[in-house]
Amino acid sequence: MDDTVDLVADLNAEDDDGLGWSTLSDARKPASVQPGAFLLAGSRYGRAVVRVVAVDTDGQVHFSVLPGSVAKNRHLLGTTVA
Repeated sequence: MDDTVDLVADLNAEDDDGLGWSTLSDARKPASVQPGAFLLAGSRYGRAVVRVVAVDTDGQVHFSVLPGSVAKNRHLLGTTVA
């Protein structure tokens, strides 16, 4: 089981719309960070599966944290929905 995060993020930080956020510079593979993508996000303090909602032109990434554990949502990692 590989728990290397795809996107380093503080899962407690929210933008003005209540979404989590990070930046493309904090992504392991920036090309995989696109709206609808499911990624493993977090830090050494905690991890979660997230769905990317938007990527701004300045590189800010907005995401929603999926409910449930990483184990429950692991099957979604690496997939993208419209």
